Amino acid sequence: MIKEFALGLANRHYFRDAADVNEFMNMDNDTFMSLYEYDDDIKDYFSKTKKLAGYKGNIYIPDEFILDVDGSNLDQARDKVKGLLILLNDLDIPYKLFFSGTGFHAHIPSDAFRWKPAPDLHLKVKHALTNAGIFEYADPSVTDKIRLIRVPNTKNSKSNLYKVQIKENMLNDVNKIKEYAKFPKELDDILLECNPVFDVLSDTKSIKAEEDPQFISKGRNPDPVNYPCISGMIADNPVGRRHTVALRLSAWLRWLYPEETVRLVMENWRQQVDNPNSRFKQEEMDKIVDSCYDGHDGQGYRYGCQDPVMDEYCKNTCKLYKSKKNQTLMSSADMEINLINFLNSDQQGINFNEIYPDVNFPIYPGEVVIIQAPPKSMKTMLLQNWMNGFKKPTYFIEMEMSPRQIWTRFVQMEMKWDENDLRDHYMQSKNGMDERFKWLTVDYSTPYAHELDKKLAMLAVKPEILVVDHMGLFKSKHRDPNMKIEEASQALMEIAVKHNIIVFTVSEITKQAFHEGMSVASAKGSFRVAYNTNKLLSVKPLRSVKTGEIEAINVKCEANRERESMNVNLKVDNTRIYYEKDVFS
Repeated sequence: MIKEFALGLANRHYFRDAADVNEFMNMDNDTFMSLYEYDDDIKDYFSKTKKLAGYKGNIYIPDEFILDVDGSNLDQARDKVKGLLILLNDLDIPYKLFFSGTGFHAHIPSDAFRWKPAPDLHLKVKHALTNAGIFEYADPSVTDKIRLIRVPNTKNSKSNLYKVQIKENMLNDVNKIKEYAKFPKELDDILLECNPVFDVLSDTKSIKAEEDPQFISKGRNPDPVNYPCISGMIADNPVGRRHTVALRLSAWLRWLYPEETVRLVMENWRQQVDNPNSRFKQEEMDKIVDSCYDGHDGQGYRYGCQDPVMDEYCKNTCKLYKSKKNQTLMSSADMEINLINFLNSDQQGINFNEIYPDVNFPIYPGEVVIIQAPPKSMKTMLLQNWMNGFKKPTYFIEMEMSPRQIWTRFVQMEMKWDENDLRDHYMQSKNGMDERFKWLTVDYSTPYAHELDKKLAMLAVKPEILVVDHMGLFKSKHRDPNMKIEEASQALMEIAVKHNIIVFTVSEITKQAFHEGMSVASAKGSFRVAYNTNKLLSVKPLRSVKTGEIEAINVKCEANRERESMNVNLKVDNTRIYYEKDVFS
C-alpha cells in the first residue's frame, strides 16, 4: 500500500510504501502523511495530471485510523477529546491518544470498520462516523479522500511542540501536556484490535443518495437543501461576485459529495448564472472547483458559518443557527484571543482625528453611534460631511431627503462649491463626479429595522459603515413610539455586531431636552436608546446673534463605553461643516 507524505503543506506528493512512515518521524518541522492508503496507480495518476483531485482509484483504511479534534483553544480541544474518548469507550473501540501540537488525535484500529476498498470509501466512512456521533467531537474533514494528517513525533510549527503520544490522565493538566511535548517521545507499539463497530458495507443505499446532484432526499443528513445558505446560493444569481459565491458553494459541496457530483452541480449553476452580457466561462468554473481541492496549501478550502459571505445567506430556520448563535458565548480564553486578533487586525475602524486633527475619538467595528439632535440642526449634513471625510465603504439609508438633495450636498462638500458652481458644472452637461464617490451607496427606501440584515446581504461590496437617517422613520408594527424606537435601536446593535460594521444613526430629542439642554436621557421615544448604543453624541446648533443663522455646531459626547470623550465646535460654511481651531471657543 502507498501513502502520500508531505514536508510541509506546500511540499507534498512524496509517494512511499505505507510501512516507511518511521522514516518521516522525529522531524523538527511540519511533516504529514495521507490518512488513507492507495494502490500504486496513484503515482501514475499524479505523474500524468500533476494533481490528486479527481483520483478514482481504490482507497484503503490504514491500520490505525486517525480522528482529529481541535478547538478555539487547547482547553476547548481537551474538553472535546474527553467526550470523544467516552464515546469510543461506550463503543468498545480501543485507541491511542496523541497531542498534535495544537489539539488531539485519537488513533483507532481499522478493525473498527467493516469495510472493503472502494473509490468512494471515504464517503462511506464519513457516513458511518456521522451516524455514530463521532463528529460531535472530531473534525469531519478528516475523512477527505486525499486528507493529510500529522506524522507522530514531528514538530507543529504553530506551537513549536511535537505530536506525541500521551496518557489519558494527562488531559487534566494542559500545561503538563505542553511541557511534555517539547521533545519527541517513545511510541506505544501495542497492536489495537476490536470487533467491527462501523458497518461501512451496509451504507451503499445512503451513499447513492448523497451522489444525487438534485438533492431530492431532503430527510437525510447531511443535505444541502436543509442549509438555507447553500440553497440560497444555488438559487441566487450574484451579479458582480459570482466567483466568490461559486468558491463557497463548491467548497461546501466538496466535503459532502463525490467530485463528479460537485462538478456536475457547479456546471449546472454556471449555466444558470451565465448570460451574454456577463460571461461565466466553463474553464473559470473548473479552476474554482480545482482550487477547492488543491487550494489552501493543498488542504482545500473550507468555509463555515462565520464566513461573511456564507453569513449573508444565513437564516434562523437553519438547524445550525442555534449553535452559531451560541458562539457568542465566550470563555475568558476566547475573549483574550478575540482581543489579540482585534489588535493585530488591519480593521481598526475610524478616528475623528482623521478629519479633526485635535480630536481623538475612535469608533470601532461592531459599535453603534447615536446622534441626538433637535429638528433643523443640520444633522444629516453633518453625517454627510463625516462620511465624505472618512471615505470608507458606506451604506447610507436616507429616509427624509431626495436623491437630488443628497447628491447636491455631497458634490458641494467634495468640491467646495456653492450653488452657482454646481449649476454651472451640470448645466454644461458635465459629469464624472461619481468617480469620487465609489465608496458610497445610498438607499432611499423606508424599511423595517429587521430588513437591514437582508439588505446588507444583497450588497455587492460589504460596507464598513452603515448610516441610518433617521431611526424614528423605520417602519414598525408597534404603535407605541417607545417600543418602535427601542426595536430600532436594538436591531442596529445586533446588525453592528453580526456584520462587524460601524453604525451611525440619528435620534430626535424630547421637548424637555429642546428647552433645557441635552443629556444622556434626551433621546426621543425611549430611555433605552442610551443603553442600545456604544457612543451617544449630542449635536447643538450655534446661531448668529445678528442673523439667527447657524454659524457653527457643537458636537459633544454624552456617553461612551470607552474612555475617550469629545466636545468640539465645528464651522458651518454652506454645505461644509469642518474643524477650525478656536471656533467659538
